[in-house]
Amino acid sequence: MSVYPRIGGRLLRPSMGMMQVGSSLFHLHGKVGGLLPLERVLCTAFHKEPDRVPVTHFLIGAARRLTGISYEQFSRDPEMAADAYIAANEIIGGDVLYTVIDLSVEAADFGQKMVYPPYSTAHPDYHAPRIASVEDYERLEVFDPRKSPRMSMGIELGRILSKKAGIRYPVMGFIFGPLGVLAMMRGAQRLFVDCLRHPQKVKTALEVITEVLVDYARAQCDTGVDSVMLDTLFGSQSGISRELWVEMEGVYARRIADEIRRNGALVSLHNCGTGPYLDLQLEYMQPLLVTLADIPDDCESLQEMKSKYGKRTALAGLVTTQDILMESPQRVMEIAREQIRILAPGGGYVLAPVCEYPPNADLASARAIVRAAEVYGKYPIE
Repeated sequence: MSVYPRIGGRLLRPSMGMMQVGSSLFHLHGKVGGLLPLERVLCTAFHKEPDRVPVTHFLIGAARRLTGISYEQFSRDPEMAADAYIAANEIIGGDVLYTVIDLSVEAADFGQKMVYPPYSTAHPDYHAPRIASVEDYERLEVFDPRKSPRMSMGIELGRILSKKAGIRYPVMGFIFGPLGVLAMMRGAQRLFVDCLRHPQKVKTALEVITEVLVDYARAQCDTGVDSVMLDTLFGSQSGISRELWVEMEGVYARRIADEIRRNGALVSLHNCGTGPYLDLQLEYMQPLLVTLADIPDDCESLQEMKSKYGKRTALAGLVTTQDILMESPQRVMEIAREQIRILAPGGGYVLAPVCEYPPNADLASARAIVRAAEVYGKYPIE
C-alpha cells in the first residue's frame, strides 16, 4: 500500500511542517541506529544529517538486466519496469525509486513516432518529427495523460511502486520539461532557432504541452509518489541563454511545480546540462532536491556550490558518466568519497551519478557508488 492514506478519495499527506519535524526525529534516530531509505532521504531533503549519505545508482534501463526483460518490455510494461526497479535496489542497493522510463514518454503521446531498440533507450524517429514545420506548433492538442499510451504507463508505474515499496523507499515521479518535450518532436537545434525566429508559434505549443504536463503532475501525485522530478535540461549553458530559458521554459515549469506542491508532493529537479542556471531554476521551481551533472554557471568549484546553494536546496550528483565507463570500480569509489567529503557535511546531499546509468555498462560501478555511501558516507563525515 502507499504510505499515504486516503480520505474521501484524496490522499492525506503530511504538511511541510510535519515533514520538518519528522526529519528532526529521524536525525536523532540516525545517531543511534540505521534508518529506512525513506527516512534517510527525508532527513537529507530538509538538511539534517541522517545515519549516512543517501545514494542512488540511477539505474533506469540498465535495471532491466537484473530481471531479464527486454528493453521494449521495460519501456512499455509498468509491472515489469517496477519489478526491475525494485530488484535494482534490492540487489545493488540504493535509497530511491523512480518512474523514469525515457525522455520520449510525453512526446510519444503527442504523436511523435518512436523507435524501440532491443538493447538501448527508446527514442524518437528522427526521420519523422512530429513538428516538421513551424506551422505544426499550432497543431498540438490537449489530451488526458491518464488515457494516453505512454504517460498512463508512467502514472501506473508510480502507483505500483508506491503500493509495493512506498513504505520503505521514497518514490519519485518524473516529468520532462515543456521545452524538452518539444525538442523531442522538433529536434533541439531547429527548436532553438524557432524560439528566436517564431517565438509565438513555439509558445502556442508550449501552452498546450504545459496544460497536459500540469494534469500529468496531478495524476502522478494522486498515485502516492513522494516527489515529482522535473527535468529542465535546457536551463544550462549547453542549452539556451538564461533570458531565453526563462521566457521559453521557466514560466511554464513554474506552473507544473506549483501543481506538484498544490497536490502535496515535493518538487525535485534534474538538470544534466553543462553550467546549469541553478539560481533561475530555484527561483522558478523552488525544488527541495536538485540532481546535477555540473557545477552551476555562477560557481567555480564544488566547494563554492555547497557554500552558495547547499542551504537553499538539497544537492545530488556528481559522479560522471565518463568515470563510470572508463574508471575501475575502486577508482569510482574514491571519486565518490571525495564528493562526499565536500558535499555531505551538514546534510543536504545525495550521492548519485550525474545522469542515467549507462544502460549497457558494467554494473560493478553502480555497486561501487552505493558501497561508497555505505563505507565513506556515515555521519559525522571524516
